Amino acid sequence: MVWLPFFCERLIMVTAVVMVGEGRSGQGPDAWVQEARRAAALDLLFQLSRQPLIERLVLVSPYEEGLERAPVDEYVCSDPGPIHVGRELAALTDRFGISRLLYFGGGSAPLLKDATLSAIVEQLAGAEQLVVTNNQFASDWVGLIPATAIDDWLPRLPRDNMLGWVLSSEAGLPVQAQQANAASRLDIDTPIDLLALRLHPDTKENLRQALDAMRLPLANLDAALTVLATPASHVFIAGRLGPSVWLAINKATRSWLRVVSEERGMVSSGRQERGEARSVIAAHIEAVGMRNYFEMLAEWSDAAFIDTRVLLAHHGRWPDPSSRFASDLGRVEQIDDEWLRAFTEEAVRAPIPVVLGGHGLMSGAMLAFCEIMESRPAVQSV
Repeated sequence: MVWLPFFCERLIMVTAVVMVGEGRSGQGPDAWVQEARRAAALDLLFQLSRQPLIERLVLVSPYEEGLERAPVDEYVCSDPGPIHVGRELAALTDRFGISRLLYFGGGSAPLLKDATLSAIVEQLAGAEQLVVTNNQFASDWVGLIPATAIDDWLPRLPRDNMLGWVLSSEAGLPVQAQQANAASRLDIDTPIDLLALRLHPDTKENLRQALDAMRLPLANLDAALTVLATPASHVFIAGRLGPSVWLAINKATRSWLRVVSEERGMVSSGRQERGEARSVIAAHIEAVGMRNYFEMLAEWSDAAFIDTRVLLAHHGRWPDPSSRFASDLGRVEQIDDEWLRAFTEEAVRAPIPVVLGGHGLMSGAMLAFCEIMESRPAVQSV
């Protein structure tokens, strides 16, 4: 039996909705990401089921594969493929009469702690109007009161990362955003997130079992983290790095950092779609050539972390996920895009560890790296 808090008579119960996309299909990195999302969603559903102020738990997915054991009250079978998140949530709100909504994407909270979740649910149960989210500017999960506020903003809410910003800044609801850390920022989106979670001490049971069964290549990342944790080492970081993550790196390491932060918000602002994204690093590579660039990088740095999506946007290229994910893992032979294949090949050949990835590498995964380093024995200076 779950006991309610003594103040429950002043609180109104919350409905939690977890949306999970495609099930495992094919082999390799694409399938690993899909499988990891479902394993993380299963952990989250069990976690939510232990919250006494959640009265209804709804799972939305086109397939139940890997989620059969989930302790849900309602299963809604969605259409395969991409969905319009705002319309889906509005339909659920109307169908189940939801007034207080807590929404999660399937891979959005793999490191969320029980105490943090309890505090979020209690906020939602006691407030009259509120948006609570992991990130106001690019949300992966959102708590909302009133849930019907979504109805007036449907054209602006095709994806969940717009929920926090639109409902707070445009709809005018008060917002409470979580402090930036691995638990609030790491969302399972690319293979680099899987590598980070494989090494993180707080990864939950079902997800850890799934990751343990994958053939994840950890050696390159481990080498880069060893360098990052070594005092007086030189580390290069390039991509959509925000100030909160930069601050976390500075607290976790005594390395000398060379940072190029560029094209933050290129997706949400529409710059990438309009072909306006520009990269100092990509322009430098064009000027000196890939081979010379990586030779120079190895002279200046002991390790490097590079957001390749900014470089691709600069060139107006956007390979399919299979190629992007293969690049993240250094699988040169599986990359179809000519430019990305050549870039990845030089990164793999470099005499220093070069870690490649997308936005997560500069956000949730990097925050996880900081926590991983703090959990390990100290490394002596070079």
